[in-house]
Amino acid sequence: MRDTTVPGLRVATRRGFVVVTLPAQVGRQNYAGIRTGVCRALALAARPAGAARRPKGVVVDFGDSILLDASGLVLLARAETRARDLGCPLRAVVPVMAAPVRCALHATGLSRLVPVFPDVAAATAAPLPDGTPAGADTTHVLDALRLPHPDGPETAARLATGPAPAGTLAITTSEAGDGDHTVVHLSGVLDQTTVRRLGETLTTLVEGNLRHLMVRMGDRLGLRCDPLPILLGIRWRVAAEGGCLSLPGLPARLREAIDREGLGAAFTACRTAGGPLAVTEPA
Repeated sequence: MRDTTVPGLRVATRRGFVVVTLPAQVGRQNYAGIRTGVCRALALAARPAGAARRPKGVVVDFGDSILLDASGLVLLARAETRARDLGCPLRAVVPVMAAPVRCALHATGLSRLVPVFPDVAAATAAPLPDGTPAGADTTHVLDALRLPHPDGPETAARLATGPAPAGTLAITTSEAGDGDHTVVHLSGVLDQTTVRRLGETLTTLVEGNLRHLMVRMGDRLGLRCDPLPILLGIRWRVAAEGGCLSLPGLPARLREAIDREGLGAAFTACRTAGGPLAVTEPA
């Protein structure tokens, strides 16, 4: 089978399965091409019964891929819906060492919809289920992309900034100097409870047709959880519609975490006709 035109995306057959191996980095920039490759694989595996050499199903191999944003998760959720409609078995491969990806699949509920295997050999050796895949609603999975992943002890220790009142977060908005971007100012503490409110606030802004957002924090903001899953989910959503989510004035430890994971480019402001952005502080 021919490879697709997306660099690093490989499509091959193994033990009767169509195996789609994802690139080293998965994000908004290559999402469309990857989606096309997966859709073609599903269409091939769903050929009418009796067709010559009909594939047994499709395996999406994350391998050592790094998820730059929520695109890879949305891709898998939509592929699961399409596979179920076609009656095509869909499986995912995520190595045991790829802890962030496994955590994301578990936190969003995707691992309950798509069987996850540690390698391609295991995924292609497991027996096929009897009958057509049972119906399932993936809406909650897509919604869960905006919710925080459970914090690991290393992440919590890295992001903690010292004693601060728990459960208090002030969220205010203002217009940026370009008249296009909306600035979301945060003060107080981000913990497992308040970070959900941040996600709800950002979602409300996006659903109100605000596509260009800047989330402004500071070193005085208390961090008791990892806000990146919510921020990445919102970023993917607005970027898909030509918007952006930038993070000016980040707390030092969060900036270190973003740089360490190579996510800096994901949170840059889009260019505007009005030139550089001027952030206006709320009164």
